[in-house]
Amino acid sequence: MAISKSKSLTSRCTGAINGFHTDLRELSTPHGAIPASLLKGFENMDICLHLGAHRTGSTSFQVFMNTNRKAFLKDRTTFWGPGRTRSGLFAGLVRDTRRLTPGDRELGQRSLGRIKMEMSRAALNGNDRLVISEENTMGTLAQNFAQCQLYPQAADRLARFAPALGGQGLRIGLAIRSYDSYWASALAFGARAGRPLPTSQMLDRLTTQPRRWRHIIADIAHVFPEAEIAVWSFEAWASQQPQQVCALTNRLLPRAITGPVEVNNASPDTADIAAIARERGDTALADRLAATIGRYQPFDAAQAHKLRQDYATDIDWLKEGSAGLATYYDPTGDTSGASFHPRGRHNDQETRRETSLGRPRHERVARPLAG
Repeated sequence: MAISKSKSLTSRCTGAINGFHTDLRELSTPHGAIPASLLKGFENMDICLHLGAHRTGSTSFQVFMNTNRKAFLKDRTTFWGPGRTRSGLFAGLVRDTRRLTPGDRELGQRSLGRIKMEMSRAALNGNDRLVISEENTMGTLAQNFAQCQLYPQAADRLARFAPALGGQGLRIGLAIRSYDSYWASALAFGARAGRPLPTSQMLDRLTTQPRRWRHIIADIAHVFPEAEIAVWSFEAWASQQPQQVCALTNRLLPRAITGPVEVNNASPDTADIAAIARERGDTALADRLAATIGRYQPFDAAQAHKLRQDYATDIDWLKEGSAGLATYYDPTGDTSGASFHPRGRHNDQETRRETSLGRPRHERVARPLAG
């Protein structure tokens, strides 16, 4: 039943903007908390948080969810994508944690209350699960480049969401990508948005930066120790949104699903970057890039080899059980994503139960990250 009557949660809020009620002064405590009486109903609703990462098909995932919104709603699944999270819902929470002001912290507290209110609304409207997809939750590409590290603020940023998302049925999805193509795609995307093209010094720093996907997974598990973490690779599932949704929600797709969708928000190729360099007056780089075709790759052969080896180490770690931190959906036979098997958690397993995917889901006992 829609919440629109005079005694409903919605009617007690004012100043609705894009579906969000931003004036919570009548409802909140002096510290910005929302009374518990208004936040009931979502405790039994599953929360499925898709973290991205950037440049791993997150936009295509979001387009797929929006394209099939009606079918998912019939399956009691509602979706929040960037169109919703970036309309004020996550205000104050997606900030550089090194530069938080008192105003940012206060706004973040109000946003936590707003998130709980919207989850309560979703539950009262009959939804059994909520899928959230926002790749900026654990960091931004700009912050990655500023510190030349892979999501250096992931733990601190995710911790800011924990009061709203933790402590209930939470399942987290993370797509990973080989570092040579991940950084190349991010650099190309940034160049199109006006960022400088990478220098040799920056490429050296990105090649030797210490953080790996396994450290990101450990950060996630540290902040949300009770969450189930599903991991898949961009190489296998970039264009396989149905498989991604199954892994994220741990259930079969509802009927009447349309998809998969075409790739969205692809990064510029070498010819595009050459044109950008020429526009900026760097004719030497433009001429050098014009001699090649296909995907933009700024790293030299030795750098690219090291980055691919680092990624291979991550994949081996995931296949070996990821220290009990995550379930890796491992494509078999080829990289089409047509068939897959979850790997992980089996070394720490004492009990198992069958899931709606027909595959074992294990209870996780986290162990310290090695390496």
